[in-house]
Amino acid sequence: MSQPRIDVMIPTFNEASHISETVENALKVGPVYVLDSLSTDGTQALARAAGATVIEHPFENYSRQKNWGLDNLPFTGDWVFILDADERVTPQLREELFDTASGNDPAAGYFVNRVVIFMGRPIWHGGLYPSWNLRFFRRGSCRYEDRSVHEHMICQGRTGYLKHLMLHIRRESISEYLNKHIKYADMESDEWVKSAMGIKSEAHARQLFKDQLRLRQWIRREVWPRTPFKPLIRFFYMYFVRFGFMDGKAGWHLASLMASYEYMISLLYIEKLHNARARQKADRQGAPVR
Repeated sequence: MSQPRIDVMIPTFNEASHISETVENALKVGPVYVLDSLSTDGTQALARAAGATVIEHPFENYSRQKNWGLDNLPFTGDWVFILDADERVTPQLREELFDTASGNDPAAGYFVNRVVIFMGRPIWHGGLYPSWNLRFFRRGSCRYEDRSVHEHMICQGRTGYLKHLMLHIRRESISEYLNKHIKYADMESDEWVKSAMGIKSEAHARQLFKDQLRLRQWIRREVWPRTPFKPLIRFFYMYFVRFGFMDGKAGWHLASLMASYEYMISLLYIEKLHNARARQKADRQGAPVR
């Protein structure tokens, strides 16, 4: 019996350091479609040379970019797997994908677990493992919630969990890591402001308490922004409560970086919320905001 066709989508922006290796790895699963956000570092040419079909589309936010790809890329298989440029499919996971796609399990989508590789070592602690992401699904059954960053997928149908791991390889420089997280912090603070101003995702609200994952998301998005001392709590939680110290220097650095990330989000949130409320007040009073 021939293997089922699985289409792979890889969203990219300036991933020249990763993309050739990523495409070569993903081609072992199926045809690869690189959805590029107008990279300026040659990502597109490298992806084509490695064997991918490259389609460019201007970036708006993470969920809308991926949903555009799901709607417009020329998929022909019954299954889709979404892979980030810094992720790799292990041989064991690849075989499980084929077995699942050719089996009789009625699930519409599957969560895949991944382990972070940071400073050359796998990170098993700090609350970063396990890390379940819905990445493998029947074409047409899943879409991302409308959220600018840290978006999650909504599946129309039953979901399951795969056994084997995906690798998340963090090998960017510290300056690249910080620049990326400044961007994430800016977008995450926008989402916190939306929540504070009463703007919620209807799709997310409908599935809020569907499972433990949705409950954690609700705590992260509705309770956490109002919690004091977030950077200190994040460091203590990662390094001590979730045994980040057992990952050596890498665990220390990750806990410190994530505490700094929380601090950046909080500062941006305070500033943006103040400005949003000032605009709202001015709109009610009909006066300009200074």
